[in-house]
Amino acid sequence: MTTFLFVLTLSGCSGVPDCRNVSTSIQWDNGAIVGLADELQREHMAGTFDGLVLVAEGDTVLFSSAYGCADREGAVKNSVATISDMGSIAKTFTSAAVLQLAQNERLQLSDTVGDFYPTAPDEVKPITITQLLGHSSGLDNFHNDSDFEVMNKAQAESRILSMPLISEPEEKITYSNAAYTLLAAIVEKASGQSFQEYIHANLLIPLNLTSTGFYQDTRLSEGSMARGYGGDDQGSTTFEKGLTWALVGAGGMVTSVADLASWSAALKDGTIFPADKPNLAFTEANERWLLGSLAQVEIGGESVIQMGGSTDYGYTALIQFVPNRDLLIVLLLNAHDSKYKNATHHRLSRNHILPILISEGAELPNNSMQPTADAASD
Repeated sequence: MTTFLFVLTLSGCSGVPDCRNVSTSIQWDNGAIVGLADELQREHMAGTFDGLVLVAEGDTVLFSSAYGCADREGAVKNSVATISDMGSIAKTFTSAAVLQLAQNERLQLSDTVGDFYPTAPDEVKPITITQLLGHSSGLDNFHNDSDFEVMNKAQAESRILSMPLISEPEEKITYSNAAYTLLAAIVEKASGQSFQEYIHANLLIPLNLTSTGFYQDTRLSEGSMARGYGGDDQGSTTFEKGLTWALVGAGGMVTSVADLASWSAALKDGTIFPADKPNLAFTEANERWLLGSLAQVEIGGESVIQMGGSTDYGYTALIQFVPNRDLLIVLLLNAHDSKYKNATHHRLSRNHILPILISEGAELPNNSMQPTADAASD
C-alpha cells in the first residue's frame, strides 16, 4: 500500500528556547488527519501540552507526532524514543497479569480476598477478584499519603485490609488505587514471583516492550526519560524517585509511545492470552469497567473504551479505542499549562482530537480514502 509521508518540524521560542517545536509524520494525506495536525500544532504552540500523540486505524498508523522538549534545560526534544510516565495506565498491566493467572488456573476471578488473606477483617473477606478489577470492591481510593511514601508490601497490605469500606462490595462503582495495589500483592501470592518480575517475564518480554518498565528499572536508560513540566515541581522525573508499595500495581510505570501503542493493540487483540482463550481484558466487569481496567464511556455519540492517568510534575497519558471505527488514540504527555492542568490528556482528546476524527464526513483509509502518490521530506 502506498502512503504519503509528510514530516513537519517547527521551532521557535515561547518562554523556553527551542521547546516550541513539532515533528509530525502524516501517513495519509487526508483532510481529517491534516486538520488534526493543524489543531494539535496550535494547541502545542499555545503552551497547552508537550509530548507524543499517535493515531492508528487497525494496524495502520495514520498520524504520529512529537511536541516540545523532553528536557527543557538541555533543549532535548521529544521523539519516538522518549520514555514518559503512563500514570494509571499501569493498572492495565496489573489486570492483565491477574487475567493471565486466571486463564492459567493459578487463581479464579471468583476468588475472594479471604482466600488469600484468611485473617483479613470479615467485611473485607468477601470481596472478589472481579470486584477489585472493576472498582466495585468498596475499598477506598488511597492507602497512602503520596505516590512516593516509603512503604513495603506488608505495610501496604495491612493498611488496605484495615481500611473501612466506603460501601458494600458491588454496591457502588468507586475508583480505587488501593484495590490495584492489593491485586499486585495477589499476583505475587499466585505466581510465586515478585510483581515486577512477573510483568517483565510474562508481558514485557513476550511483546518486546523494551522501552517499558518500572521506576528506577535498570533495564531502561534514565537519559531517555522525559522530564515533567506542570504542577509544583518543574523539570523533575517520577522515574528517579523510585517505586514503593504506595504505588505498586496502581502506577509507577514508564513507556514510549510506540510501546504504549503496541500494548494497546495487544489488549484489544487479546494476544497476551492463550490463543484458545477469550479476551478477558475486553470482558465486562460491570456497566462502567472492563476486566482489563478499561472504562466504557460515550463521547460525541461514539462508544469509547479508554484508560488514562496523570502523575506528579505534568505527566498525563491516555489510550482510547473507538471500536466502531477501529481507531486507537495514544497520548503520552510530559507537560501541561493551566488550560487543562492534570486533565490535559482527556481534554485534549475530547475537545481537539475525537471531534475531528469522528466528525460527520471524516474519511479514513478503511472508509475508501485513497492514498496519494509517494512523497517524503525531512
